[in-house]
Amino acid sequence: MKQINKAVDLTDLAIGILVLGIVVTIGASILITTRDARLTDLSTVTTANESLTTVTESGETLTNVWVQSVDACINQTDSTVIPTSNWTSSISTLNGKATVSYLGGAGSGFNNTNWNCTYTWYNTSRADWAVADDAATGIAEYGNWFTTIVVVGVASLILALIFMSFGRSARTVSGGSY
Repeated sequence: MKQINKAVDLTDLAIGILVLGIVVTIGASILITTRDARLTDLSTVTTANESLTTVTESGETLTNVWVQSVDACINQTDSTVIPTSNWTSSISTLNGKATVSYLGGAGSGFNNTNWNCTYTWYNTSRADWAVADDAATGIAEYGNWFTTIVVVGVASLILALIFMSFGRSARTVSGGSY
């Protein structure tokens, strides 16, 4: 009498993880597209004279997000308007954070000084934008959980193998060759 040994099939686990990844990716793309399409429809707010401390080449990040434009920067020490040739702003398309950076300039004296910057940003509290943004942020967390999902899946397969081995000693098949 020979015992029939069944192989463990990992296909279902692999297909499940793949389908979950595809659904999450498509969902995130739709939500981000929906969110970004509504951004320029939002009302804007102007923040005047936000204080930035010790602005350098590496830059300082503004408080509000989804910045439309940085309009002007003033040196806090002597209220001199800092020429746009001495600074630049970069706005992240991922999270809307804006960074103001010192560009330099011979003898400008604006490096490592405190600045006041005026800028315009989108008011993102409107529901049709905020819901899509919150959902996209939540779905983006899937990547943080991917390793955990795979580990739990593999652990469940290992446990299934262990429990299957306890029941095999009693089962035998007579006749036929395999």
